[in-house]
Amino acid sequence: MEVRIADFGLSKAFSNDNETHVSMNTLIGTPGYVDPEYQATMQPTAKSDVYSFGVVLLELVTGKPASLQEAVPVNITQWVHQRLTRGNIEGVVDERMRGGYDVNGVWKVADIALKCTAQASVQRPTMTDVVAQLQECVELENGRVGGNTNNGFHGGSSGDVPNLSYHAYTTDRSTSVSQNSTTIEMEHNVIREPTMPTGPAAR
Repeated sequence: MEVRIADFGLSKAFSNDNETHVSMNTLIGTPGYVDPEYQATMQPTAKSDVYSFGVVLLELVTGKPASLQEAVPVNITQWVHQRLTRGNIEGVVDERMRGGYDVNGVWKVADIALKCTAQASVQRPTMTDVVAQLQECVELENGRVGGNTNNGFHGGSSGDVPNLSYHAYTTDRSTSVSQNSTTIEMEHNVIREPTMPTGPAAR
């Protein structure tokens, strides 16, 4: 795991200690992480930070920088979206992962990141929602690591996820977990009747 420092280079823009990163007449931020709506209006909001977080999340999933220098330069949000619309999750995930991940969990993380980087700020989730959804992703991965295959959560190829529905994840695992716990408890609580000895009946 690699550490990501997310200051976005804002401190470089301050000329003295009394200034802040909020400015109504100067665009401040690191290219690739700046909210496009903030660029257009010059008015940063809480959703501007959500956008930047989404970019960092995509970097973590892909192992690639915010701006990709390909034949035609492209930002990471476009790069990921193009591949996910073709159902190519393997082409998105950092190749150093070598398949060691839960497919549904990774799709969900990518979905969250793309929602965070929506062009319109009103379409972006709050950070409270983001944290809650990321916790679900952690549960999916923990289930894979723990060998829990009852719910179909496992690492594998993109063929396991046929299209970009963004809703193809099982988010309510409480029922199946409860059933599994009940089964285990019943197995441990079974009381076997003693076996009667064989032989001639007493007269």
